[in-house]
Amino acid sequence: MKKDVKIRVHFKPGKSKRTCKPLSLLGDLIESERMELAVQSIMAENLYHIHEKSQNRSVALMSGLIQNRCDKGWVWIKGVIGKGPMKGQTHYWLESDGWAVESTDIPGSVLTDPHGVLVMDAGMYRKEMKLKAVTTRKAKQVTQWLLKQKKKRDAAMQDKPAPARPTAPRPVTPPTPPVAPEPKATAETMNKPEAVTPPAQPVQPAPSTEAGTADESCLDTAARELAAMDPGDKTAYKDRLMEVMNTLKAEGITQTRIATVFLKEKVPTRSGRGTWNPRMVGDIFKQI
Repeated sequence: MKKDVKIRVHFKPGKSKRTCKPLSLLGDLIESERMELAVQSIMAENLYHIHEKSQNRSVALMSGLIQNRCDKGWVWIKGVIGKGPMKGQTHYWLESDGWAVESTDIPGSVLTDPHGVLVMDAGMYRKEMKLKAVTTRKAKQVTQWLLKQKKKRDAAMQDKPAPARPTAPRPVTPPTPPVAPEPKATAETMNKPEAVTPPAQPVQPAPSTEAGTADESCLDTAARELAAMDPGDKTAYKDRLMEVMNTLKAEGITQTRIATVFLKEKVPTRSGRGTWNPRMVGDIFKQI
């Protein structure tokens, strides 16, 4: 997927081409598959409003920078477009080291590639788009904003009334069968010896079928399968890894347990670098 995201630089006319640090940084992060959320957001189909698209893509890029601890000097900007068919609409983009980073294709603008990232001189970019900055947030402020949005979503989910459960029908008590009268004792039945009841056999415990044991066996088998795959065929390996993760997530196996077994069986990571940890497993769970 990373190969489908194109990053290009637009230099200011009349000036020498200066070093573009954002280009090198974003290129390295995307190539090493450390910006998967941002890549997925950029590759998503245009199914929402331009304001939502610019917000989703820009905050996904900023979140990737924060997660990789590469956010120093970066800012997330909210502004208003001052020209073209989108005039007056809210727009979001990133800036760093005098460069603007745009990830939203806007008709009639400098970026028309639906799956691309434009790095452009910040002053020239604002002038070209006639953008007026309204709010500028650094990494810490972006993190606080994301937490507020999560609380709002959680509160909205709690306010929704739970669906009414159907009332179960009351069980009908069957009529009590008539009790037959006990036979009268006779001389023959009184002298008849009582039948000896054999001692009750001890109940054998049923074999244990705990879900945890089956899940762990499934996890161990999957880990050994992934470890034995050809590391050269990255596409096949990644596809199989996502299928395994989907199954393990459905089984309810914890991220810590998965990371522990993958480390034990020496399962390669998606990028082939680094080691498995619960956070890495959680990132994959989010993409399923």
